[in-house]
Amino acid sequence: MKIGIATAVLVILTFQASQAATVQKRYYAYDAVHDKYGVIAPWYQGQNGQLDDRVRIAAETLKRYPWTDTSRAIAALPEYMFSSLWKISENGAITVPMLSDWANGDLGQRSSYVLSGLVDYYRYTGDPAAVTHLTLQGNMLLDYCQTPADNPWPNFLISVPTKGKPYYRCDPNGYIQLDIVSEVGYALLKAYQVTGENRWFESAKHWGDLLAEHCDLTPGAMPWPRYANPEVVKWKGNKETGGVAFHLTFLDELIKLGYRGKDDGLVKARDAGRAYLRDTLLPNWTVNDSFGINYWDWESNVQIENVTEFACRYMMDNKDYFPNWRNDVRNVLSLFLNHTSVNPASRGDVYSGAWAYPESSGCCGRSLWYPAQEVSWPFAQYGVEADSEWAREIARRSLILATYDVHETGYSEDNIDGGVIVNGAWFKIAHPMALKHLLAAIGCMPEVFGASRENHIVWSNSVVSDVRYQDRFISYSTFDAPKGTVEALRLSAPPSEIRVSPGGRLKVRKDLNANGYMVTKLPNGDCIVRIRHDGATSVEIKAKFPITLTAADRTLEKAGDEFTQEFTGNQVRIVGSAGPNGGLADVYLDAKKQLAGIDCWNPKSRVAQTLYYRSGLTNDKYLIRVVARGEKNPCSAGTLVRVDNIQSSSATGATGFGEGGGPQNTQRFIFGYPGREDFKDSKGRTWRPGTEFAVQLGGRADSVVRTWWTDPVAAQIEDTKEPEIYRYGIHAPEFVVNTTVGPGKYRVVLHFAATRGVTGAMTISINGQKVIENLDVMEKAGGPNKALDLVFNDIAPRNGIIDIRFTGSPEAFVQAIEVGQGPESGG
Repeated sequence: MKIGIATAVLVILTFQASQAATVQKRYYAYDAVHDKYGVIAPWYQGQNGQLDDRVRIAAETLKRYPWTDTSRAIAALPEYMFSSLWKISENGAITVPMLSDWANGDLGQRSSYVLSGLVDYYRYTGDPAAVTHLTLQGNMLLDYCQTPADNPWPNFLISVPTKGKPYYRCDPNGYIQLDIVSEVGYALLKAYQVTGENRWFESAKHWGDLLAEHCDLTPGAMPWPRYANPEVVKWKGNKETGGVAFHLTFLDELIKLGYRGKDDGLVKARDAGRAYLRDTLLPNWTVNDSFGINYWDWESNVQIENVTEFACRYMMDNKDYFPNWRNDVRNVLSLFLNHTSVNPASRGDVYSGAWAYPESSGCCGRSLWYPAQEVSWPFAQYGVEADSEWAREIARRSLILATYDVHETGYSEDNIDGGVIVNGAWFKIAHPMALKHLLAAIGCMPEVFGASRENHIVWSNSVVSDVRYQDRFISYSTFDAPKGTVEALRLSAPPSEIRVSPGGRLKVRKDLNANGYMVTKLPNGDCIVRIRHDGATSVEIKAKFPITLTAADRTLEKAGDEFTQEFTGNQVRIVGSAGPNGGLADVYLDAKKQLAGIDCWNPKSRVAQTLYYRSGLTNDKYLIRVVARGEKNPCSAGTLVRVDNIQSSSATGATGFGEGGGPQNTQRFIFGYPGREDFKDSKGRTWRPGTEFAVQLGGRADSVVRTWWTDPVAAQIEDTKEPEIYRYGIHAPEFVVNTTVGPGKYRVVLHFAATRGVTGAMTISINGQKVIENLDVMEKAGGPNKALDLVFNDIAPRNGIIDIRFTGSPEAFVQAIEVGQGPESGG
């Protein structure tokens, strides 16, 4: 039975213009800004864009972190390498409170974020400070954080050092969590490809050998447990699920670098892990812990954001082994939205058109920003690789909202209502996580998130080991260049020539099926350039960039030595050298001392590096000053500060932030449907599992177990040609389905059948408008197991969402929903 209610809806929408989902005046640190469609828009108005500015602040906070000394630590290093805890004042002053041994358990995750983020940050900026911190972090892990040689897992990373004296050697009686070892191992391998520290490679190979040695190769078996030493862990259970993706990522990187282990041991272990993910976990994708069990400080036996990220990215990076990746990745990503919405203390939901959610159903209150940054990365990657406007738009909106948090000082308000929850204590979340995930998102969507009128290598499937951003050319080297090596750059001018070595001049191509490059022009004069260079590790790009270069050629060494230069523009870069004798300097912009200065120390000499940069300025005249401190960090042999030149630019022109995006195609959902592949109806139309709904049940509640009808009813469904879409369903006293859409007018078709004995009154609202009240499906349909379709036409989205709220006594329910452009006649 189909009932058309278009006229009633039109009348209601005409006279009541309330907003969909939740709209707040303030998000995190700033008052909300909306585009003309009512969707979240950037608060930050600098030409470089909100994500680029957030990346700079994250990196500068690492660069200016206070150091320890050997009177209270085993080595003099930036204090974040020893301590998970910090405090930062609103004016940017950083202090480190006393650390307990337990709180240091995030060492592995913290160092993996630092290493991964700084590898990408060096590629993106050419800032040698990234290499400085990579070197210190990698050596610290190998010098002080491994088991002794007589341990059952000898010379192996103590990834969760919850025992021992803080600031000294890690105690092997801390937790040795294996998936976190692999997470760090992968990051260490990436850092090795920048620094050339061969000891790191040898250690990573040894960790891989131990993982291969302890891998259960039995088909269908769990390849690895969670812990190498479960006897010291304070909770029971040694199960590992989706964390296998960390192992797979680590082992793949070792194999890519040419190390396969004894008798191909790494390959065999990798293949066992792949089979476990594909054949055991994915068929059980709706189970709450299939993509959970990773956070070090609790059992975390629910779906969590970092496992979701790694597993989904691994499937997309290995499509041949996961032929159902389009459905599997989409299902797991969107299920995360549903699984994390259950906690009333968090209230994960859609805000001004953007999904915001906690790290899991068990943590961390209204701190909804960092999980959205992390999970939006695979959403963005999926948007590109599956050509999915749905995924791109979810990523775009969530990332804009999730970067409302930070102040110029590095103080970050992670409470979506304003204020601090997690970021007041846990440094790794406040900045290293943001650095890693925002750079990755920029790489996926550079036309939206990339900095306008600047030059950056935004993505590479190799590792950029050296890069020089100059006024008329960019040159860089990659660690290797196997088949399919590609970089993506966002440039302020199209290239006039690209040469590689060995190989010579590359040609412009329509695709990258062979070596060459593609140019996509943007409306503001920028372009996206993608370069393929198999077999060639050196690349040089020539172009007429809109950059003014002022030569400096100055060496500063003594305290007070300075260099001063005027420039006109909206961005500036100080270019110079770094090396073993490098020293410290302060930077002043129009007499204002910048929070992060310059450290010219590097373990090896690097020339033409970006010592300091600042963009997003108003186009004006400025004075920049570099003043030597006559000081050095404890690793350096001197106090030299070498300034080669100043680069500035007054080029203008932004490309927008993606306003007006969103899918306009028809979206069909079967709720409660646990199938991995979309259901195809008699007309050939596909229906996907309905996951994009929020329901509040309680902390750590399982939304699938509590609200999904996953077992199909066997009874005949009458009054329909599509009985299968009515055999599942969802139910709860109240829930809201959030459908992300682009601008337009839509029909909403709700499909019901009273198949489960649920009776009573149900109220339905669309975009805040009550459209049905006191609906009894069984009565309206004329009996049980009879289809009832309600049709609502001419629905305009509010805040980029069509929000359908169901409230029932004792419960509301729905089987399927269709949302698409254009009207449908009622029955």
